[in-house]
Amino acid sequence: MERYIVELKNISKAFGGVQALSDVSFSCKSGEVHTLVGQNGAGKSTLMKILAGVYPPDKGHIYLEGKEVSFSSPYDAKSMGISIIYQEFNLIPYLSVAANVFLGREPRHRFGILKSKELNEKATEVLHRLGVDIDPRLKISDLSIAQQQMVEIAKALSLQAKVVIMDEPSATLGTKELEHLFEVVKALKSHGVAVIYISHRLEEVFKLSDRVTVLKDGKLVDTLPIKDVTRTSLVQMMIGSKTFTEKFPPRPKVRREGKEVLRIENLSSEPVLKDINLTISEGEIVGLAGLMGSGRTELAQVMFGARAFDTGRIMVYGKEVANLKPYFAIDTGLSYVPEDRKEEGLVMNLSVLINTALASMRNRRRFGFIKKSEEYNEVSRVIKRLDVKVPGLGHEVTRLSGGNQQKVVVAKWLLCSPKLIIFDEPTRGIDVQTKVEIWKLIRELADKGAAVLMISSEIPEVIGVSDRILVMHRGRIAGEVDAQSTSEEEILTIASFGGKIEQQERH
Repeated sequence: MERYIVELKNISKAFGGVQALSDVSFSCKSGEVHTLVGQNGAGKSTLMKILAGVYPPDKGHIYLEGKEVSFSSPYDAKSMGISIIYQEFNLIPYLSVAANVFLGREPRHRFGILKSKELNEKATEVLHRLGVDIDPRLKISDLSIAQQQMVEIAKALSLQAKVVIMDEPSATLGTKELEHLFEVVKALKSHGVAVIYISHRLEEVFKLSDRVTVLKDGKLVDTLPIKDVTRTSLVQMMIGSKTFTEKFPPRPKVRREGKEVLRIENLSSEPVLKDINLTISEGEIVGLAGLMGSGRTELAQVMFGARAFDTGRIMVYGKEVANLKPYFAIDTGLSYVPEDRKEEGLVMNLSVLINTALASMRNRRRFGFIKKSEEYNEVSRVIKRLDVKVPGLGHEVTRLSGGNQQKVVVAKWLLCSPKLIIFDEPTRGIDVQTKVEIWKLIRELADKGAAVLMISSEIPEVIGVSDRILVMHRGRIAGEVDAQSTSEEEILTIASFGGKIEQQERH
């Protein structure tokens, strides 16, 4: 009999009559990386929240080192060696790295005075065990997202965690940060920690996993050693179809040259963007690649009027826009699907109906009033077109899966009949089937004459969806490549070094 550090047996959980999990079993060994995959709404996060003490199971049993346990709170689970790292970090921004790592467990003198030197030394020791070089005196607010994630992992390690659960840890990371995350996961494994890794990025599953478990509709599909799984078989298990394949939409054989929608000349926005020049025309998909911090999102914000620029010109259909603001951008036909859908794309406590109608509300206003029947019909049409899984339009978006939330953001802008639509990380944190649907929609928009700018950290996605690709490096556009003839290596080289290898050697 194999000995597992943690086992969940026959776990079931329902919320308000909706069955989230049905008779699911899952296990993990010490020093094992066990990935958990499935579409949005498959039950992955619910299962892990039960293990982390957030929810009690309705049925089933949890075993830790062979002994049955139950958790009344996340504190109980942590005290027994189970730590979970969410996509939204649980850190206090105005406290130091060391204070966050040992929050509530700080070394103190007899009369409660903090031993600052010892605190910093202990934090440094934990960070070095992960191969991380961060000054423990720095405030969390001064760190990058990738560094904050390392602090979360260090906190788990300082708690002597036996099991570390990572929920979409790579969602906000660029290529180099991702490589470091992989090294940290391997370091945890070498220390005998069991790592449960939830991800929609299937390439990560094959790079890191010892075993993989697939959930679908709250039920266990299978648990297999990674050596017995192919990308195709994994996708088919997740989708529940033997015919589904993860394919990019075909490019048109002949692409018509449309009018120029947007032109940017010599644009700078300090301290990030420097001397940007680009054009986007009707009917084309322009990919924007680059490492985290290269200025991709900042450029998108400038184009939509959400960020000011210092010098340069922006022209829409040949007319210069001197004072571009979001409301004017919308009136001009520009739309923006932001990177962070929860913070910037949606009002989470409002309904699907209101969120979808927000951006185009002025188009339906008559004498200061909005015709509700017209609004309902238009929202119903676009929600149906995008196949948003929702009980009703009055349903709050906070209760939808990540993939359906993303579809609502896209639906909002489709109602504006955009001439140029900017997608910033359009498939981040969503399942493979929804990814394929989003890729297909982007191609359909371009085929119908819209101009599309698509930003993505996933280089295969940029190559597979785009017609041509701009690559950013340190706030500048360092190169342009043809999507059909380029390679991942070429794009990564330009993004990392600011040019192709031969260009670097000449300099």
